[in-house]
Amino acid sequence: MCLVCWFSLPACAEPKLGEVLSGIERHYNSLGTMRVEFSQTVEYPGRPRLHERGTLSLLRPQKMRWDYREPEGKLLVGDGDLLHMYNPRANQVRPVRLDDTGDLRAPLSFLLGRLNFRRQFRDLRFESIDGVKTIVGDGRRGKDPYERVEFSYDPETLDLKRLRVIGRDGTYTTTFAFADEERNVRLDESLFVFEAPPGVEVLDPPSTGAAR
Repeated sequence: MCLVCWFSLPACAEPKLGEVLSGIERHYNSLGTMRVEFSQTVEYPGRPRLHERGTLSLLRPQKMRWDYREPEGKLLVGDGDLLHMYNPRANQVRPVRLDDTGDLRAPLSFLLGRLNFRRQFRDLRFESIDGVKTIVGDGRRGKDPYERVEFSYDPETLDLKRLRVIGRDGTYTTTFAFADEERNVRLDESLFVFEAPPGVEVLDPPSTGAAR
């Protein structure tokens, strides 16, 4: 044991859950920009595992860009209102409204600076998963499509390292891994202006009056 901890045990005590939750919220909700490497794995029962990876760039309050290296050419650009989803295999762009994007409402809400653990999840607690101290929360029954969410984080920097979302009744599992997080970096606003490649089918955006 280090001498500092020996003579000052309270100062070296493990942080409480509430302190960690508040720290991570401040860490992400106060960002102006961020760039981070991501990998995503999606699993459905009886279907092959889907794996994707690339670079995510954020410009607050609601602009984002997902540049995919796997699958190559896939691109998602959020301009603050619409999220333009380009799939080169389908040769198609599908725009959806950011506020209608279910994944961003709770598990990925930290991307938009809206993370609020206590309001968005139930029964928050620490668990050890694969030897890593992890924040675990449950979805709200009858309201959220997911049953359980796991946040693994770096205790020194409070960077989120892994996010796993488990659907109700095991219908799906989505895992995001994050690395090389850069905060408040300079990002050109042109990155968040979507321009469809020539010859690509662009679907009509949803009506603003559509039911949510």
